[in-house]
Amino acid sequence: MKIEKYRYLTNGKYKVTIDDKDYIIYEDVILKYNILALKEIDEKKLDLYLKDNDYYEAYYLAIKYIKTKLRTPKEVQVYLLKNNYAKNIIDKVILKLEADKYLDDNVYTVSYINDQIYLKNVGPLKIKNDLEKLGIDKTIILENLKIYTKEKQEEKIEKYIKKEIKLNKNKSEVMLKNNILNKLINKGFYKEDILKYLNNVSIDEDDLYKKEYDKLYNKLSKKYSGKELEFKIKQKLSQKGFYNN
Repeated sequence: MKIEKYRYLTNGKYKVTIDDKDYIIYEDVILKYNILALKEIDEKKLDLYLKDNDYYEAYYLAIKYIKTKLRTPKEVQVYLLKNNYAKNIIDKVILKLEADKYLDDNVYTVSYINDQIYLKNVGPLKIKNDLEKLGIDKTIILENLKIYTKEKQEEKIEKYIKKEIKLNKNKSEVMLKNNILNKLINKGFYKEDILKYLNNVSIDEDDLYKKEYDKLYNKLSKKYSGKELEFKIKQKLSQKGFYNN
């Protein structure tokens, strides 16, 4: 097979014409096998060069993917699989990326945890679960989660509780507290930390109780009266979380 011509393109790639067919080959492969010094090439060697070229193509694609934001090895693996690279090439690329410090689980974990602490309202359990899904080892996660101190967690919990109380003046104390508890648990905070603050919160619901009572009275008095009416009203109020009025 005759190497007819070659031309440098951009981003470290050459266009090499072999027997009237063009191949885009990375400079790494060109230099590794000294291809520009060759006049001819046999089919087996060309196949070897092209397989090596696939590796470099995957490697540089992975670097481009990583440069947009930090990635885990699992994310890179999934990304390269979607781009139809063979598993042996992907494994080799990931080893190279780790050796070149493009992939570092510890650095990624610290960065991820800090982002979650300062940019989002989530607790340590959610952070831990999300990092595990990204393929980070549990030991690395737990070690670095120490930067998310109890003080920071409790500060977020207290702030969230105050905000929810302010925004939900139409809910009974019981219903609102249950709502807040469930939301914060779903956000990954520990139940005992939530209850530490929530149990000390007292909500004045007298005006709300009267408003709900009057609304139900006007509605149910069209159908019920006397003790039955009172029973029905109390029943509806209890469903809304009013138990002690």
